[in-house]
Amino acid sequence: MVMKKKAQAAMEFLMTYGWAILVVLVVIGALAYFGVLNPQNLLPEKCTLPMGLYCKDHVIKGGTNTISLKLENGIGKGIIITSIDITGQILNGCTINLKTTAPGGVDNYNNLDGWHIANGDMGSVTITCASVADFSGKTKGDITLVYCDDTSSDDADCTAFSHTMEGELLARVE
Repeated sequence: MVMKKKAQAAMEFLMTYGWAILVVLVVIGALAYFGVLNPQNLLPEKCTLPMGLYCKDHVIKGGTNTISLKLENGIGKGIIITSIDITGQILNGCTINLKTTAPGGVDNYNNLDGWHIANGDMGSVTITCASVADFSGKTKGDITLVYCDDTSSDDADCTAFSHTMEGELLARVE
């Protein structure tokens, strides 16, 4: 008789907590289904590059298939950016050759083709992508930026001593 009461108490305990756990799982499932727990909505927007070159602002325009970046040079010397490439979930074909197309025209600083940013200066660049128009929400991309310092003697020297920076972009498509 004592065994039967212990079994009944154990079964009641399991049933009570089992129903409570089931209700919690249903609520979590409903929140996930309606997008309340979507990690894309919870993560903040960011644009990061390694120390020295700072991404001050960014915007992804779905209607024009463009990504605009505002960069500040804090490396300690002037640089010539020769290319920027951004790849990711929906960001394909987002590349710009700054030797031929630089903001405000090719600088040709010190006989070097590219986008010149002096130390402490800031500038903006717009990169055209193949397509981002059919997406809404946040997207993630990897930034690859190639540069050399502005004291290189010519384009061959700039190419031979080019540096690659990799960063990350997480932004809402507008």
